Amino acid sequence: MKVRNFSYIPELNAEGSFKVPPQKPEHEVRPNRSWDADLSPHERLFYHQTLGSVRRSKIYQENPNIPKDNLDFILESKYNHSKELFPNRGDMLVQNETLGKETFRVLRNEKKLPDKVVEHMGHPLRIGGLKEKLSPHNAKQHNSGHHSQFTNNGFSRQPGNGNFFRY
Repeated sequence: MKVRNFSYIPELNAEGSFKVPPQKPEHEVRPNRSWDADLSPHERLFYHQTLGSVRRSKIYQENPNIPKDNLDFILESKYNHSKELFPNRGDMLVQNETLGKETFRVLRNEKKLPDKVVEHMGHPLRIGGLKEKLSPHNAKQHNSGHHSQFTNNGFSRQPGNGNFFRY
């Protein structure tokens, strides 16, 4: 789940990192108040960073996987030359973000919240299944009978007709 980021610095951890921590507002933020509540307009403009301003700043180091030019942009597109025949010109530019897939790029100033685990009936319900796969080569797991490996080793009487057989 994503919610709007009300902080003065956008979360760009997946795209890169800060070389130096960015400046924080000098006043102390009170609980249940916004970070910019007691700032003058010019201080609010100074401290508030947008996605573009952080990416252009000198204290921000970008991830090397971010496309630098048109060729890199086209190579990261969804288009696959070996699978598609006669594609439209725009198909070579369609990115994974356009299709709704999750990538490292940040398009909006939003924070990702961890998904809440739904507990059924007030306690964590575990759906069953085998924790380990049982080996079919183990003799103890076969059906029991007089032809199994656990019968008397030697001569024994057959229960049906009374004949002697060696097992």
